[in-house]
Amino acid sequence: MSKLIMLEWRKLRFPVLLMTGVGILLSVFLCSTLYKSYALESQLEVWEVGFEFINFIFPLIAVLPTCWLMYFERKSGFLKYTLPRVGKKQYLLSKWMVVGGSAFLMMFIISFAGVITALYVVPPIDVTYTLVSPLTGEPGPSLLETHFAGELFTEFPLIYGLLFSIWKGLICVIMATMGFVFSLYSLNLFVILTGPFVYTILENFILSILHAEHLRLVTAFEPTNISVEAVSLATFLFGPLLAITTMIVYITYMKFKSKELVYAI
Repeated sequence: MSKLIMLEWRKLRFPVLLMTGVGILLSVFLCSTLYKSYALESQLEVWEVGFEFINFIFPLIAVLPTCWLMYFERKSGFLKYTLPRVGKKQYLLSKWMVVGGSAFLMMFIISFAGVITALYVVPPIDVTYTLVSPLTGEPGPSLLETHFAGELFTEFPLIYGLLFSIWKGLICVIMATMGFVFSLYSLNLFVILTGPFVYTILENFILSILHAEHLRLVTAFEPTNISVEAVSLATFLFGPLLAITTMIVYITYMKFKSKELVYAI
């Protein structure tokens, strides 16, 4: 299995490393510039402000460098020629492990590069308090009460950034898995590479109409999109579980209803 994993990594390493490099540059640039237009109370808010665009395109970051390979291996017929040398399950598992692992590492590195930039590269911000006390009429700190995990965010920002970078990486594993699942059955490269991104947009739209913004996948990816009072355990579990359920339904339909075969081409 280790040899298969290394083989698959060699196939994907250049686009993965390229996306990682571009993502780091984008993260550092955005975190170094956008914060200047905002009134901020904590240094780590520089990362949150700068990372907003990446929070929007994260499915593309996870899928574009990783999920094209299966499409071309199926289209060219290469996939069938692997059968005499390795079992189907073992081959597909090794490909998924590399796809998911690459997606995790890309997002973790890109996100944590933004955290490091915000905390140690960007000059100390001019602290601005926006919450005015109704008793004294004086502005004061608000993040402890209004920000998710406010104490961790303000007192241990590096740990907060590390934990959320890991979490963002894990959600990208789910998005990359969705793209990989699409590549097992779809003959449309555009659908494979943009499908997870379109899914997040549709899921976001539908749950917003249902007034369930706290259950969206984008909210699980970045919980500060909603008020801290609305954040719960379901905020972090529902979106990922719904995406996994969608993949299971898709596989079941393609395998048993449409009778599509991964190795058929």
